[in-house]
Amino acid sequence: MNIALLALTDRGMATALRIGEGLPNSAVRALYIHEKALLSDNSQNQGLWQGRTFRRLSDLVPFLWQEYSVLIFVMATGIVVRQIAPLIDRKDRDPAVLVLDEEGKFVIPLLSGHLGGANAWARQVAQQIKAQAVITTATDGRGLVAPDEYARRFGWKVEPVDHLPAVNRLLLEQGFLKVFTDYPLEPEHAWVTDSHYHFLPAQENDKANVILSAFPSNHIKEDCLYLIPPVLSVGVGCRRGISSSVILERIFWAFGQIGASLKGLSGIYSIDLKSNEMGLVEAAEHLGVPFRTFSADELQEVNQQEKLRRSNFVKETIGVDGVCEAASLLGAHRGRLVLPKIKGQGVTVAISMENSLSSVLDLGMPII
Repeated sequence: MNIALLALTDRGMATALRIGEGLPNSAVRALYIHEKALLSDNSQNQGLWQGRTFRRLSDLVPFLWQEYSVLIFVMATGIVVRQIAPLIDRKDRDPAVLVLDEEGKFVIPLLSGHLGGANAWARQVAQQIKAQAVITTATDGRGLVAPDEYARRFGWKVEPVDHLPAVNRLLLEQGFLKVFTDYPLEPEHAWVTDSHYHFLPAQENDKANVILSAFPSNHIKEDCLYLIPPVLSVGVGCRRGISSSVILERIFWAFGQIGASLKGLSGIYSIDLKSNEMGLVEAAEHLGVPFRTFSADELQEVNQQEKLRRSNFVKETIGVDGVCEAASLLGAHRGRLVLPKIKGQGVTVAISMENSLSSVLDLGMPII
């Protein structure tokens, strides 16, 4: 979690420091103060802060927009609106933006209230510094939890994002949404216990407004959207020096073969001999997922237990029966293989899927 706080005045800086005291220790935070304000020694805060000065917001904000997931401005709302207006893109891409007055009396989540977590951050900051959170989203105002808020809490993605207004409007109008899920959820799961969501049996899935699945339909009705959990792991084997563009092309093709959304990708997995293979490293960075490798012994154990297809070439070269299928299964916590090994352009790819959501529910943002 990368958090940037910005202030224009000495008083604003004091409020920003109060906020910083309560931020998670794991968060990477930076404090940006206008050069005309006094940057106190306290802003370094035992090394947790990166105190920096700036001259023009218009030069700084576009950079922060790309680098930080949460932006907290301690200044007038109008100033912030003018700065961020040209940068706003999509609900699932924009950072959470919060605005506070310099005295720290009010906290306004200005952008990305649900998917970006701005509403949740506003509540936390307000509680910490004894301010008033000003939440303006209609669902929150009526005590309803929107589907994109559940997506944020559990690390799921929304598709298509432009269906969110219609679905949230339906939640407001009728007070509930119909849900179908490909994955069983525990009876005590927060979403299951929410009376504003009615879970449907399989034979009625066509009536759902929200579908939890990594396999979205090509034709999604306007009052329906998918929440996509990270349940698909990709195992990859490749020639040395293969480019990331070729690896990405093969991954895209593989996902198309099974009708899955790339938003369901949990990570890219391979053998530890490939841990520094730049094509794999760059492909994972491009997709925004982890890249992890396993030892030859770990892979061979899975190959033997699951009776996976053997490659004599791979066995002779690196000492295991195969890489991509076993790596994908390990990435999926011994789930099930949904796309056996496919070969092309010097790359082998296999896809496995988690058997349940229990191993991925902790991957989302904390409920703050």
